[in-house]
Formats: sequence, C-alpha cells, structure tokens
Amino acid sequence: MLSDNDFCINRKAAPGLDLKDFIQMVADLNIKYVELRNDITGRVANSTILDGYQPEEIKQLLDEKGIEVVDINAQGNMDLAQNLDENLSSLEEMISIGRVLNVKNILFCPVRDANDSRTGDERRQGAIDNMKVYSKVLKANGMSGLLEPLGFVDATLQTPWLAQDVIKAANVDNFKLVADNFHYYLADVTEHDFATKVDPFMVGLVHLSSVVNEKPRADLDDADRVMLEENDIMHVNNFVKMIENSTYNGLYSFEPFSPDLSNWGAEKAKKEIIHSIDLINAE
Repeated sequence: MLSDNDFCINRKAAPGLDLKDFIQMVADLNIKYVELRNDITGRVANSTILDGYQPEEIKQLLDEKGIEVVDINAQGNMDLAQNLDENLSSLEEMISIGRVLNVKNILFCPVRDANDSRTGDERRQGAIDNMKVYSKVLKANGMSGLLEPLGFVDATLQTPWLAQDVIKAANVDNFKLVADNFHYYLADVTEHDFATKVDPFMVGLVHLSSVVNEKPRADLDDADRVMLEENDIMHVNNFVKMIENSTYNGLYSFEPFSPDLSNWGAEKAKKEIIHSIDLINAE
C-alpha cells in the first residue's frame, strides 16, 4: 500500500485553481510534493509558472505548508539542436525560479513534429549533445533533469529505452527518466519490455492518469487523460503494480490533462485525488 508520502500532485490535476489555492489544497490532503508547470494556461510561457506571484512569496507559503516542488514541467524540444540557445534561455528562466523555491528538477520533453525530417541518428545525436549542455547548466545550479519520453507517433523519443540510451550516451549523472503510464500505453510498452529494457534505478518520477473513452490508441491525445478511474482502458493499476514490483522507490504524480478539470474547485479536486489514491490502494 502506498502512503500519502508516496504521492505528488501535478498542477494539471487542478488547473483551474490559483497557485496559492492549489498549494493549500495539497496541504489539506497531507501530501508533501507538487509539480509546477509553465503551460498551466494552455500555452507555454515561463511567466505563468507562479501565476504572477513573486518566487519568495510562494517559497514562504511552501515552507509554511511543508511542501516541496519536485520539478518544473517542462522544457520542450529538448533534442532539437537548432533550438539549443532558445532552450537554454528558457531553462535559465525556470532555474531562476527553481533556485528560490528549492526545486529539485527541471523536466524535459522531446520534439513532437510529424514533419520532422531528421533521421533517427540525427535525432538521437541532437538529444545527446543538448543533454550534455543542459546537464552542466543544471549541475551548476544544484539541480537535476527528468527526461520524459512521449509515446505519440509524432514524438522523437517514444520509448523509455530510447530516452534511457540518450542519458547513458550523454554520460550525465544528473538526469533520470519519467515513467508515464499514458505514454507507455501509447508506445505499447509491455511488462516484458519494462523488465528487459528499462533500468528502474534510472526512473526518477512516475506519472499517472486514466483514459475512459473508447478511442483507438493512435487517436488518443493529452485531452483524453483524466484522474484515475475504475474503467480505465489503460489499466493503470497494472502499471502501478509493475512499477512497485521493480526496484523503483520514488514518487507517483497524478498528471491528467483533460480541459474539463479546469472547472473543478478545490473540494472537487480533493475528492478526485482521494478517489485516485483509494483506487491504487484497493489493489
């Protein structure tokens, strides 16, 4: 059974709440970890990470509530060589916030572009070369990176073993993987794949969500992701069992994406989070 200390709440679990109200909600649940985002408004902008509050103001509230920020999510297009300068500028903005809040990690995602004409080798090398630079910048600020492979057909790093290979080839010691059940489902990562191709010691965070519609796998997108449900077509409980039966010993973060969640108030969000935890522990 997982305890409250095993869980983390991504801001996408309650995207309609003001950041201060979000932090209070998490504290009310006796959960100690959160993920912040730079796309909470639906567009990527680092200026939106703190909802207009000063970092010192949010740091004071986090300290009062005993809550840690696990990561800021996310730096996209991490593997695009020609975007390195732009990405570094964005990364520095996130780091400047992260330093004040004692954020442990910045989360990175690969390119999603059906028209990306690079070869597989070019994509891999771009990810490796960029990661070496990101690693140095993060390390200089006492921070680490999380790399999340995306299972979408137009993503450049679809599977955990491809992302794992990038980390190993870059020879960096401050990057780990995100294991997301939605992206594992999209990429059709099986239990056998996980057991034989993924090093659980390289997993730094687990993301959880459910899908309850009957769309074909290839047609699913972020908007289909909701909080955990019994009729989840991805069988999230089996995913959690797989992770728990490995050597992974980290946090499980709820990361739905459905725009419907923007209508939830704090009480509704708390109810759904409690329900999700209960579903996991019922097994």
